Amino acid sequence: MTIGIDIGGTNIKGVLMNGNKVVVRRKISTKSKSNKKIILTQLFECINYLIKKAGRIRGIGVGVAGPIDFKNKKILNPPNVTAFKNFHLGEMIKDKFGIETVIDNDVNCLTLAEAILGAAKEKDFVIGLGLGTGVGGGIVLNEKIFHGANGSAGEMGHMIIACSDRSGGSRQCHCGSKGCLEAYVNERGIRKTTKEIFRKEIDSITLFEMAKKGNKKAIRVWQITGQYLGIGLANLINIMNPDIVVIGGGIANVNGLLLKPARKEMKKNILSSLAKNTPVVKAKLGEYAGAIGAGLLRF
Repeated sequence: MTIGIDIGGTNIKGVLMNGNKVVVRRKISTKSKSNKKIILTQLFECINYLIKKAGRIRGIGVGVAGPIDFKNKKILNPPNVTAFKNFHLGEMIKDKFGIETVIDNDVNCLTLAEAILGAAKEKDFVIGLGLGTGVGGGIVLNEKIFHGANGSAGEMGHMIIACSDRSGGSRQCHCGSKGCLEAYVNERGIRKTTKEIFRKEIDSITLFEMAKKGNKKAIRVWQITGQYLGIGLANLINIMNPDIVVIGGGIANVNGLLLKPARKEMKKNILSSLAKNTPVVKAKLGEYAGAIGAGLLRF
């Protein structure tokens, strides 16, 4: 059996897996993002709970947002849980429980889960995007995560899509660059678009409910956001030509409101006529996808 953990700024989610089957789930609200002692106490409680539900544990996989230094086995600069900056979390868990532990990026884990068990099952070349507080990406080839030369492959939210907003300039991204995909398609980016349309900021959940009720301005915000996403998708497909793209994260739950205009814009900007029909689908495994992918990491 294996344990998979997804550490987020809102929740710590864990699963106990027997092969490819989830047998136990566990979710704990994250009490702090910056206090290492509090987060570790919660993390260890989650792992202990899952260990008690199992026999022998072969490995523990942990997914966290942000870049990982795989050579030195440490988390670099996580945007959601800042307490783990430059932290050797895997080694600490291994020392605590005596179980081999592997750390990876959370969207890498989500993409792996969807490639093996979810919306991209039986596809060889899978790209995943996680849309939420940020925009993360993952690449899976033949059920293996592709990390690149230095472990930083998949930072798709920070491709420059060179969009101009209504003021005529590219938006500032928190990474320091301007015009990143993330600056237009994450929660903060959507709020900025609502301010342009409504003259006030509206969160994505409220915006979704408004659109479902037929509010034309709300629908327009999702169309604009979808167009930005479509440009990013076209870039990815032009460069990498995957079998499928899977979209996960909380913002993906709006489904057709976002993905329909995204697919339309994507097709307009893809060079190859054969690649224009690349499937872009919503993730299938739900809120535990990241934890499931962590449990599927190779130990």
